[in-house]
Amino acid sequence: MPYVQIQHQQNNNFPTQNNYPEKTYDKLKYTPSVIDINSADTTAFIALPGIGSKLAQRITAFRDKLGGFYKIEQVAETFGLPDSTFQKIKPRLSVNSSAIKKYNINTATVDEMKTHPYIRYNIANAIIQYRNQHGNFSNVADVKKIMIIDETIFAKISPYLTTQ
Repeated sequence: MPYVQIQHQQNNNFPTQNNYPEKTYDKLKYTPSVIDINSADTTAFIALPGIGSKLAQRITAFRDKLGGFYKIEQVAETFGLPDSTFQKIKPRLSVNSSAIKKYNINTATVDEMKTHPYIRYNIANAIIQYRNQHGNFSNVADVKKIMIIDETIFAKISPYLTTQ
């Protein structure tokens, strides 16, 4: 080793500083579209992650049977919709509950009301029988006086009922 001498040479072929202009890139923000569940068609639902054509048809069919959604969580009740998929799409859903189809409990018939998924024949029949015995309902809360309608059933059906 004492006989080996290595001299350090500076290589001037490469620039010591970066003479190139620094490039900046604008990061595009992805903002997922928010859809109104009461006015969206099947193509809008298909655009959501995890929703195919069958689930989109089921969601719109369920919405049409209900007469419209009054809260986002009702979408989770759609047959065949996994909860994991619902949790993924939930932030991208909004609800406009002004277009809900309402049943007038003072004039509706059993056949009209029993088509609703939440108001089956036994509830519709009980409403009509109570109306026949006690007269017209003064407000929707009077439906709670019927024995088979508890708080959970009332909470589900009350947005679909009216007295006007």
